[in-house]
Amino acid sequence: MRELTRRRLGGSLVVPVALGLVCGLGILIDPRLPLAIAVAAGFAWLGTRSPQLLVGLVFVSILFDRLGATGFKVAKLPVTASKLAVVGTLGLWSVHALVRRIALVRPHPVLVALVGMTVVTGICVAWSDSFDAGRFTLIGLAMVTVLTGAVYAILADRDLAPLYRGLGVVVVLALVASVLGGGSGMDQHGRATGTFGDPNEWASLVLLVTPFLLGGLAEDRHWTARFLRLGLIGLAPLAVLDSGSRAALLVGGCVALGMLVVLRNNRTELLLCAVGGLVAAPFVVDLEIALERFGRLFGRFTGQAMVNDGSLDERGELLRQGLDLFADHWMLGAGPGNFAKATGFISLDGRLRPAHNTYLEVAGEQGLLGLVAGAVFMVTVGLTLRAAWQRAGSTDARARVVGAGLGLMSLALMSATLGMLTFSMGYLVLGATLAVCHQASLGEASHGR
Repeated sequence: MRELTRRRLGGSLVVPVALGLVCGLGILIDPRLPLAIAVAAGFAWLGTRSPQLLVGLVFVSILFDRLGATGFKVAKLPVTASKLAVVGTLGLWSVHALVRRIALVRPHPVLVALVGMTVVTGICVAWSDSFDAGRFTLIGLAMVTVLTGAVYAILADRDLAPLYRGLGVVVVLALVASVLGGGSGMDQHGRATGTFGDPNEWASLVLLVTPFLLGGLAEDRHWTARFLRLGLIGLAPLAVLDSGSRAALLVGGCVALGMLVVLRNNRTELLLCAVGGLVAAPFVVDLEIALERFGRLFGRFTGQAMVNDGSLDERGELLRQGLDLFADHWMLGAGPGNFAKATGFISLDGRLRPAHNTYLEVAGEQGLLGLVAGAVFMVTVGLTLRAAWQRAGSTDARARVVGAGLGLMSLALMSATLGMLTFSMGYLVLGATLAVCHQASLGEASHGR
């Protein structure tokens, strides 16, 4: 009897002792390590039970990645929190699919088109014989293709309402921090950079994510949805204005017209946000900087001869040299990653300049083959949205499809002024959009199966 008791006591001490040793060794290595392990274990447990939480984790990681990259490299490639989150999501989703005996991957024409873009990029890298320059684009496209497929597979048959609300809370908090951030989150010209460190990319993210979320929250009658709608409608225009992005202001104006249709049943909220925004704008936005930048753009469009703007001059010269590069390498391009070196355009700060235009970048680096692959991808996305809108069986489902479409359209327009070929947030939203279209095509409103 004593021997049995001794064995039981010894067995019951194994787990606590093992945990104590792990924590002790972790503290010796880094005091934060035990906490990191505990958090990772908690997310792993939650992720295998509710995979949609993994999508939220990746979303948050991408949203805040620029504020704190993990700071090391593997094979000369930077490893960031978003990349780690994606890798963890793939692993946990694989475990979940294996245990539940469900499909790990869902085929979709958009994913086939993305694979085609990746293959074409690989062909152009091989043709140019410049793997060192092109590997970032090639590996980046492969990663965002996997990300899109994983998000689609995870969300396709799940209730999306909690996801919309959860992501809405995160985005509203990020917008509040950006608008009220003062000196922090500002570039050297006094333009708000949000969580991305670059005002133009931040404005692009706001224009991508806000319509997508409002489309999902437009017909949501839950009490939290009303506050989220007010936050997004009121803060997103201020964030765009505070960024000083002229392209984002023009694109935002176009998108706003579409969002008025999506939010037509929320007229009171629109009115409150309009009045509140007009009152708050002078206190939270540097109107002098914003109006001065937008005034130069307006002056250039109206042909005022004395309007000097180095940024606009650079974009014009980049466009001219990019078209010349395409003319010289029209079939397969100069090779992914070679635009700046091939054009040799040096900006006023003495550095080679990238294309600042996704379509020009693809044309110069991948030629006609890359443009065709990109056009097939965009047409496939458009046809998917159109089919989902036509089959949607409720106002809720149609609002979600239209909101997602407006967000992706914003990104497509902003891509004419920025290099967004591997912009990871765009592909995460694309994966969620495929899930929205899948549910709308089945005639489902607020819930997956």
